[in-house]
Amino acid sequence: MSSIGPGTVLGGRYRLDDLLTEHEGARFWRATDTVLARSVAVHAVPSNDPRAARLLEAARRSAMVTDPHLLRVLDCDDTPVGGAGDSSSITWVVNEWGSGVSLDLMLAKGTLPASRAAWLAREVAEAIAACHARGVPHGRLSPESVLVTEAGAVKLIGFVVESALTAEPPIDPLYGVVDDREADVINLAGILYAALTGRWPGISRSGVPAAPRVAHRPLRPRQVRAGIPRTLDAICDRVLNKEASQHVLPIETAHDIAAALSDYVGDPAAAAPLDVPSMYAEPTVTLNRDEVTGLPVLPTDDLGPKTATDPAPESTHESAPESALEPTQLVPVPEVSATEDTDEHPAVDPHATQASLPPTEDTSSQPLFLDRYQREDAEPAPPLPPFEQPPDRPLFASEERRPELAQPKHVRPPSGPDPITGSGKGGEQWPYQLGEDPDGQHFRGDEGRNWLRLAVIVGICIVVVAAMTLAFNIGFGSGGSDKTTSTKTTSTGTGAGQVSGQPLRIAGVHDFDPEATPPTENPADVPKAIDGDPATFWPTSTYRGNPKLGGLKTGVGLIIDLGSSQQVGSLEVDLLGSPTGLQIFATSPGVTSLPTGLDGLTSIGQNGSAGTTALFRFAKKPTTRFLVVWLTSLPKVSGGYRGEIAEVKVRS
Repeated sequence: MSSIGPGTVLGGRYRLDDLLTEHEGARFWRATDTVLARSVAVHAVPSNDPRAARLLEAARRSAMVTDPHLLRVLDCDDTPVGGAGDSSSITWVVNEWGSGVSLDLMLAKGTLPASRAAWLAREVAEAIAACHARGVPHGRLSPESVLVTEAGAVKLIGFVVESALTAEPPIDPLYGVVDDREADVINLAGILYAALTGRWPGISRSGVPAAPRVAHRPLRPRQVRAGIPRTLDAICDRVLNKEASQHVLPIETAHDIAAALSDYVGDPAAAAPLDVPSMYAEPTVTLNRDEVTGLPVLPTDDLGPKTATDPAPESTHESAPESALEPTQLVPVPEVSATEDTDEHPAVDPHATQASLPPTEDTSSQPLFLDRYQREDAEPAPPLPPFEQPPDRPLFASEERRPELAQPKHVRPPSGPDPITGSGKGGEQWPYQLGEDPDGQHFRGDEGRNWLRLAVIVGICIVVVAAMTLAFNIGFGSGGSDKTTSTKTTSTGTGAGQVSGQPLRIAGVHDFDPEATPPTENPADVPKAIDGDPATFWPTSTYRGNPKLGGLKTGVGLIIDLGSSQQVGSLEVDLLGSPTGLQIFATSPGVTSLPTGLDGLTSIGQNGSAGTTALFRFAKKPTTRFLVVWLTSLPKVSGGYRGEIAEVKVRS
C-alpha cells in the first residue's frame, strides 16, 4: 500500500486525492472519477490481505440492493501497483460520494428534537428493512455510518463493506452472540436512542459516549434525559431490553421499527429538514392561506337566510383581500339583515374582516366563526343544570319481591282476613286472591329465593367436583401409575427428606444432544450436575427465538449412569431459573450401552413447567441402568433461553 498515494489512478479512471482514514492497513480515500468529473469514495486493501476477498464479495452483495438511502457501489477490481519486478497489487471498491454531516458529529453539537430524531431513525430503519428483504444486512450500523446530506436527505455509509474491513465487535454481555441481522435491529434502536440522548447503547463500535447501564442493561432514554416522549422511549426499551417487553408485541425486525416510528412521525415530508442546521429545530408546518385548522373560509353571502330586501345572489362571490386572510387572527363578520335595528346593529360591509383581539386578551377560546344570530357582546348562555344522581339501587334485594298494588283494599284489614280464603269478619271478601295482582298476573313471593337456591346448588356441585378431582389426584400419585410428577417451587430442598428410599450412587453423567452435529453440549460442565454443590451447574447453550430451544431441536439433556440395572423409586432435579419443561426417560432392563437417541427409551415422567426443583416419584419402580433427563423448554435468561441443572439425585 506504500506504493500508492495521492495522484494514483485506479482502473485507469479513479484518481486518489485525499486519504481520509486508515485502519489496520485498510485505507479510505476521497477520489475523482476522471471520466464523469465527480467525487467518489474508495476503500482499498492490499490484495494479499485476508480481507481482500471479503471486500470484493461485500461489493457484489451490496450491489444487489437498490435504495435511495444507500451510497451505491460503482466499481471494484484488483489492480497491480508495483513497478518492474514488483508484483504487489491492491483490491479496491468505489462508492458514491456523500456530502453532509454524520450523526456522531451532529451529536457532538447537541441532541436532536424528538420529531427530528424519530424521522432520522425512521429513514434509516426503512433502508435497513429494504436491505434485509434482499438478505443483505449492514453489519456495522453506528452513528458514524448515518449521514445527513446538505439537502436534508439520509444516506448510509459503509453498507456491507464496513463489516468486511473491520473486526467483529466484542460480545455484549446483554445480547450475547448475535448475527448481523440482529445486530442491525439493536443498532437501529441505538440510533434513535443516541439521537435523543447523545449516548450510544448499540453493539457496533462508536465514538459517541456509551449509554449508562445497570446490570448490563442500558437505562431507558427518559432516565438519561428528561422530556423524551414516552412513545419513543418505549420503542427503544422494547428493542434494547427484551425482558421489559414480555407483555407487549415484540419489536424484532427493522420493518417493525420503521412501522412504529411511522406511526409517531406521521407525514415524513413534514418532519424532513431542509438542511443540516434544520435538524436541531422542531419541524414547523406552514398552512395554506385558505386552510384554517382544517376549516374553509366561507363567503359571508352564504351565512344565514336572505330577507326580501336582500339583493339577488351574484354568480360568483368576491373573496376577502389576501392580506385579511390570516388564519390565526381573522374572523369573518356576519352580515346584518335589513330588518335589524340599525341603532343596535350598525351596518357592516359584508366582505369586511375583524381584526384580532388585543394582545392582553386571551383569544384561545374565541370561536373561529361567529354565529349569525349572536353578537360578540351577547350574554353567554347559562350552563346546563347538573345531571341528577340516580337513586341507589342495591345489588341484592333486602326483601322478597311482592306485587305492589295501588288499591287500598290490598292492605290487610284490621280485622285480619283469612289469608287462604280471602274472607274477613262480617263476611267481607278480600278483593284479590293471594298471589294475584289486579292485572291477573300470579306471584308466588319467592322469585328472589329461586336464584339463591340455584346459586347454592351450583356452588355445591363445584365443591364436589373439586373434592373428587383432589381425591383422584392423591390416589393417582400414590399408586395409580408409574408416571407421576410433583414439583416444588423453592430450591431449599426441604421436601427432599420426605421421599422414601435410599440414595443411589451415580456412577457417571454424560451430556445428551442427539439432534446436534456434533452431538455434544457443554460436556466440560457435566460433572457439576452431580458434584453435590448446588452453586455449580451444567448449562445448555443459549437459544433464541422461543423457549423450546429456538425451534432448532426437540430437547437436550443429561444421561445418568447408575453403573448397573437398579430399581428407581424417585428422581430429583435441582434447577436454576423457571419454568423448565422436563421429560424423564429410562432404558430397558439389561441395556449396558449409552443411548444415542430417544428411540428405544421409555418415558417414565414429565413436567411441562417445573420450578426450581422437580421431583418425580415412580409408583411402579422401573429397573434400569440409564436415566435421561430431557429438557424440552428452557427458562428466559439475558439474551435468550437457557436451561441449568444444578444437582440430580436418584433414590431407590
